[in-house]
Amino acid sequence: MDHKQNQSSEQLIELLGQLYDAKQVQALMEPFGVKRMTKPEGPFHDDIIWSVKASVRIDVYRSPKINTLTGRDDFPTDEWIVGAIHFLAPGSDDRIKKTFPGQLPKGLTMNATPDDWIDVYGQPDIYEQGDWLGGSGPYLAWRKSSMNISVEYETDENSSVMICVKFCLIGCMSAWKSDYPEVFAP
Repeated sequence: MDHKQNQSSEQLIELLGQLYDAKQVQALMEPFGVKRMTKPEGPFHDDIIWSVKASVRIDVYRSPKINTLTGRDDFPTDEWIVGAIHFLAPGSDDRIKKTFPGQLPKGLTMNATPDDWIDVYGQPDIYEQGDWLGGSGPYLAWRKSSMNISVEYETDENSSVMICVKFCLIGCMSAWKSDYPEVFAP
């Protein structure tokens, strides 16, 4: 595996809370054959930037939405801020046909088991087995000092397969804020 591919996931995660710069992101995605990244253009305060070729999704936000999600008020008003990075595999979205090919932080890969994640990040704040918001496999989530991490699996009769790893700013997992406010509310 290309050394640049190994570094790309960590560098993408370092963009959390930073201004979204399509050229900078494209440079990080170049080892995966990505030649262009789009700019956000949604009329709302959030947008999704896809790189189907690399199986990556980037969620970007503007104020006041980013402030609401994070509980902060220091983000620039009219700028797009990187709020979440998703590393994807088939099953996460209809657009995704291949698994994110790079290495994830701390030497993990998209083939890592829930136990591998626990070995690296410690006991998760949430560990659900199936039937979480429509999912069928293990779901693990951690709240760290500057970000949340979630790992989603799909399970069939034979095995579990990771379909998504998400790194996001504190509070951005709004789907779980009402279910687990002690973990994910800003």
